[in-house]
Amino acid sequence: MHHRPIPGPDGLFNVSRQPRFLVDSSAVGWDGAYFTDIQAAEEGTVEHSHTRLCIQHASVPFRTRELRRDAVWTTVNPGLGVWQPGDEQRLDWKGGGGRQFLFVDPARVEQILESPARLQRLQHRTGIASPVGEMIVRALACDLHDGSPAGALVGDGLIVALVAHLRGIDLGTPKGAGLAPTVCKRVQAHMQEHLAHPMRLAELAGLARMSERHFCRAFRASTGDSPHQYLLRQRVERAKRLLAEGRMPLCDVAQSVGFADQSQFTRTFRRHTGVTPARYRAGC
Repeated sequence: MHHRPIPGPDGLFNVSRQPRFLVDSSAVGWDGAYFTDIQAAEEGTVEHSHTRLCIQHASVPFRTRELRRDAVWTTVNPGLGVWQPGDEQRLDWKGGGGRQFLFVDPARVEQILESPARLQRLQHRTGIASPVGEMIVRALACDLHDGSPAGALVGDGLIVALVAHLRGIDLGTPKGAGLAPTVCKRVQAHMQEHLAHPMRLAELAGLARMSERHFCRAFRASTGDSPHQYLLRQRVERAKRLLAEGRMPLCDVAQSVGFADQSQFTRTFRRHTGVTPARYRAGC
């Protein structure tokens, strides 16, 4: 049987029946990671030895059977599945439905967990019932379907949260865990100065001289927003000022505050203000 590689870096795994691809992260370019949202074929075979951490989310149950003579069919319940680099996935499946796959480079996982040893403790399991993990995966898909208005910052942050969550690391916000005031001002000033440009989580964490995981927690403690929420809020606020001046075309306003196009700008602006940019300008 001929198996074709799924689109993505290095042919992430091989399947006999191609799914229907809905969206993927290749255009956004998340740091050390690739994500795809698919509708799986009703049946087929997968044969792959993973080179990355693979996190799968299945929204409906399906059945699998290992590729050996005495194998029996078993049901995989909805939820998350995790495969380590080096794990082999060689099986038949029956049952389609929506699935999402996130592939993360081992070096990126080690960076997030701040310890190579912690990577080995993310054991291979399927049918993991994790409401928080499933919510994060859905958020990754929603961001891509929405056109990623904050660029890579959303995906980078959510991947940090998902890997840490699966490892059992608390990303809560302890009292007093915020950024130092001078550091917070430095990061905010950098974001203000570069609103029109793509922004990476590693870039902001580097300004604070913190790991990405600790920076996300500290930034929220200091500002009440995640980095991407703060970025979008500031982009909308600057757009308001430009719209009130009344001279710049809407497509130029969108570009000057960092949106990919006018439609993405309009969706995000309306979500934050309740009105379109054109209507906001007319009311100024």
